[in-house]
Amino acid sequence: MTHQAAIIDRPKKMPKKTKATKAHKRNKSANARLQQISRVAADLFFEKGFWQTTTKEIAEACNISVGTLYYYIKSKYDFPLIFSKVHIRDINKWEKEIRKEIKDTAPEDLLRKAVRKLLYLVDLRDRMVLFWYNTGQHLEWEQLEDIVDTEFQIVALFKEIIDEGCRAGQFKTSDSLLTAVNIELICHTWALKGWHLYHFYTLEQYADICERHAVLMARGASDLEITQIPTYTIADVKRIKDDWDQRRKENPQGRGSASWVHSPTKVDYRST
Repeated sequence: MTHQAAIIDRPKKMPKKTKATKAHKRNKSANARLQQISRVAADLFFEKGFWQTTTKEIAEACNISVGTLYYYIKSKYDFPLIFSKVHIRDINKWEKEIRKEIKDTAPEDLLRKAVRKLLYLVDLRDRMVLFWYNTGQHLEWEQLEDIVDTEFQIVALFKEIIDEGCRAGQFKTSDSLLTAVNIELICHTWALKGWHLYHFYTLEQYADICERHAVLMARGASDLEITQIPTYTIADVKRIKDDWDQRRKENPQGRGSASWVHSPTKVDYRST
């Protein structure tokens, strides 16, 4: 055996596990466990309500002690922040995937992809989506801020795709902002009206329907006379967030319900 062969045959030394490596593995394991606990908590909040669910019930459902649960959270009021971090990660990944194709994909095809991918996220996190709709108005500003930001992020991307489609002549909607909001809503409807829709559609069937409806809304109703309204830019959309921040500043002890903007022209249906 030559000297070169001896070197090749010599077993490789395994890299030593540093403290940083061990800490990384512990953190990764803890995060995975926290994600499992969060899914269980979301299920309980859906079944019993956020305010009615106790940390003891969450621990029992996870088959761990309350003491072990407190290793991961300080109280159940940590879960809105945990849920929002999950939502932020999901939406950032969704936007990144769509933006990779934005230059090389026709607006209609891109809109279809964006709608389908968002719907799959809604299906994956359906209990968390329901949590925000059911509980958001009672939460504090800090617990809602990230969710508000991601809502604008979703609408802004849909609007950007629709505006590009209008410039390319594929879409003709008279209000790309409202169209973007409605497209997001039909995706959320899978969770909001799941008790009804699950009986009639599979996820794939509903995804096909959402794609078609999104494209139809973006194309506009060419056979109807639509009153032209002022178009809204992304800056206009961001001003809504500025208004939200101002309300929070004026009422720092307020809840999510304080951000609800009520129509100044409410109609009393009893008088009509």
